[in-house]
Amino acid sequence: MTDSLKAAANRKARDERKEAHLRAIFDRNAQHFRAAGNHDAPAVAREAHVAIDRLVERDRKKDASSADIKCRKGCVHCCREPVEIWPHEAALLVDAAREAGLELDKARLERQGHYTIDTWRQQPAADTACVFLGEDRACRAYEFRPNACRKLLVVTDPERCDAGKHPPEEVGRWFSWEAEILESAALEVFGAGLMPQLLLSELNNKT
Repeated sequence: MTDSLKAAANRKARDERKEAHLRAIFDRNAQHFRAAGNHDAPAVAREAHVAIDRLVERDRKKDASSADIKCRKGCVHCCREPVEIWPHEAALLVDAAREAGLELDKARLERQGHYTIDTWRQQPAADTACVFLGEDRACRAYEFRPNACRKLLVVTDPERCDAGKHPPEEVGRWFSWEAEILESAALEVFGAGLMPQLLLSELNNKT
């Protein structure tokens, strides 16, 4: 076998081991979520959020490039984009809002609910904002924010996150791959929906 063939075989073997490792992580998380089921949905979501935070913190300590993350309080472009969550996260958010005395804008949620990921930016600009975004440009439910928000970390100028001015490919992201896999497992087991629709469903179920 030539050196080039050996190198190719080694790369293939490494890729296969990596794929098997990532699949094992996914399967382990999916099994955990299936076992949790719908029992105490807010607690299941909260447990997943804690796990995501730990993975992100661990991987940031390992990766010097994470020092380039630009996400800060007051940078709200991502708070005006469609966000997919799972039903357990909607239950947690509604419970957290009620405990904090936050009145959710159901009228805006209903308007937002008519749009999809593809049509989101066709609605009036004022309606694109997340219902948890406060007037001080801070998240009013930050401690309970969905996994989609927790793992979205960018390393490029926050101005490039403005989807109305810049294409998505201009945004550089930092990833914790295990965090991404955990969230993918949750979405596969519990299903995904846009935040306005799932929040409205949860609000209606609790009235």
